[in-house]
Amino acid sequence: MPDAGHASAGHASAAPRAVDVVRLMSALAFAAKAHANQRRKGAAQEPYVNHLIEVAAMVAEVTGGADEDALLAAILHDVVEDTPATLDELADAFGAEVARVVAENSDDMTLPKDERRRARIAAAPGKSPRGRLVKTADLISNLRAMASSPPAGWPTDRKLGYLDGCRALMDAARGPNPAIESLFDEAAAACERAIREDHAADVEGRARAIAQLDAAAGQPVHLIYLANTERRALGPVDVDRFCDRIARTFPSAVIQQAESIYEGARRPILMARIRTDSTEAIMALAQRLCLDFDQRFVGVEVGGRYVRVYADDTG
Repeated sequence: MPDAGHASAGHASAAPRAVDVVRLMSALAFAAKAHANQRRKGAAQEPYVNHLIEVAAMVAEVTGGADEDALLAAILHDVVEDTPATLDELADAFGAEVARVVAENSDDMTLPKDERRRARIAAAPGKSPRGRLVKTADLISNLRAMASSPPAGWPTDRKLGYLDGCRALMDAARGPNPAIESLFDEAAAACERAIREDHAADVEGRARAIAQLDAAAGQPVHLIYLANTERRALGPVDVDRFCDRIARTFPSAVIQQAESIYEGARRPILMARIRTDSTEAIMALAQRLCLDFDQRFVGVEVGGRYVRVYADDTG
């Protein structure tokens, strides 16, 4: 089977062979099950599988549907990084080449975030054409999401910083897939326009999240959920840290230890009930808690409405 670099550059010169639909549906079912309880990081909270389908659709478009392994890798590109699935499982189910492309696009999650970003850029020029094809489609999907439904509470400078990081990664990965690289340039330009237009209407970049959360009357009570996304034991030291961080901003709050079910697994969590008119301060606190406790997200609820506040890259 031709590599994606050749397929995208001139797939019309040879008749594409039919994709194995059973294999394709098996990959989609595998990914849907693995990501079943995950949502995108934007305020719209779309099912994560929407992202995988969008990435695969772009790969299909630029290859004319001729590169089956690239399509499967696009569908499965996040399962090793974001779920308990392993590369060995992928190799057994879908072949060594699919597993290899997924491995190329899986970060070492034991590294700090800044090191992971540097490692992505350093590794990009050495990735295979298929690996770069899938990563570029992934970046485009993320930029489109940033433009239409950014993570709740992200200010303008953070959105622009994310965009700059995507552009730096794309610059390092350019070469084998000009068709999809052109789509990236269009998505990046559209994303920048959307960010700057949003900034013009909202200097702090938080109006959308605040509008979703503010109560219609009275002083609202905000609930903050430390979701324990890493599923570890929470002890007295964690409770003390949680209280200390909240007390730096709010003079009073009700703190609770509780149990929750997330991603199908029971886990201990910490909750805070805070009465305040400043949703902006709540969003800032949630982002700070993400960093302090190394959480993928912190939940915020008021008036029965809920959003997730993320401190990491969108995806």
